[in-house]
Amino acid sequence: MDEKAFSNREYKIYSTLCGASIGDALASSTDGKSRSEIMKIYGGLVHNFIKPDDDTAARGRALGQVTDAFSIPYYLLEEIIENEGVIDNDVAVNALIKWGKSEYFEQFAGMTTRKVVNLLNMRDSTDFWSTSGHLGNKLFKGHFYALSSNGAACKAIATGIINNEQINDVILNTKTITMTSHDDRLSISGACAVATAIAEAFQEQSTVFSVVQKSLYGAQKGYQLALDDDMVNDYPGPSIYKRIKIAQQIALKNYNSDVAVDELRDIIGCGPEIAETVPTAIGLVIARKNNPIQAIFDAVNIGDETCAISTIVGAIIGALHGATIFSEEWIDIVEKQNDFRLERLSKSLSNI
Repeated sequence: MDEKAFSNREYKIYSTLCGASIGDALASSTDGKSRSEIMKIYGGLVHNFIKPDDDTAARGRALGQVTDAFSIPYYLLEEIIENEGVIDNDVAVNALIKWGKSEYFEQFAGMTTRKVVNLLNMRDSTDFWSTSGHLGNKLFKGHFYALSSNGAACKAIATGIINNEQINDVILNTKTITMTSHDDRLSISGACAVATAIAEAFQEQSTVFSVVQKSLYGAQKGYQLALDDDMVNDYPGPSIYKRIKIAQQIALKNYNSDVAVDELRDIIGCGPEIAETVPTAIGLVIARKNNPIQAIFDAVNIGDETCAISTIVGAIIGALHGATIFSEEWIDIVEKQNDFRLERLSKSLSNI
């Protein structure tokens, strides 16, 4: 890889996309499994691309192929380019509709996103008022917390890349794209935490500490923004902000130790709820501050929602440390197996 072929901004974008896609592809073989199941199925922990077992959601997929965790923000970024950098409801909705017609939808769409895409396909309009404020009332009313899923956090990678120097614009844009599929305060708070973490990682003097601080700011600001909007559902559930603080404490107490992974899994959790996925992902980044690749391996093997956690971890460490931390073989495999053109996409995004 020749870094000189990129401008600074292009390289940051490229590194973020490489990290997110590699994280997702590595975790496709472990997603939905417990740590003990992962070790039993694959004969140990996973540290490379492996063809997913037949008892996983990614069964039948080739090694190195991504899932919904990266493909959804990928489609969103392409739609943003087509709309010349403007992020609005139509862009977010159109990206979801296009993704819903892709190879990823039937196999990987989660309970919230699947219902939303099906709802959008039945409507004549992509108008904001067609879906906003109605999603939660129509879905899984007996378990509101489950609606606040990590799909919103993965999508937020896209808004973290765009306008990353204007942090309040990042938060507003993140709320806009989140509302199309996850119209509740918990999802908006968690998505904003991820978007602001990535936006901060783009800054020249950024550190793991500054990234975590900005994610906390995003979680708090996004939460307040959601509370001030009557169209946002106010589901009961835990604070993203406070859980990131707990994850930070766990990671610092068990710094650079495998114990951190166990503690994050056992205390915060690694399930589909955004209040588990986001704090745990940030905790892993902190715990492996000086060994970022190990943070991805931890995410791949932590169990349960490994694709979402690994995608977020990969995006953050890619933005922070650059694509050179990933092997060129990994990047080549991901691009070839998914027909991605990450360098071209990065340059197009940089030109917006």
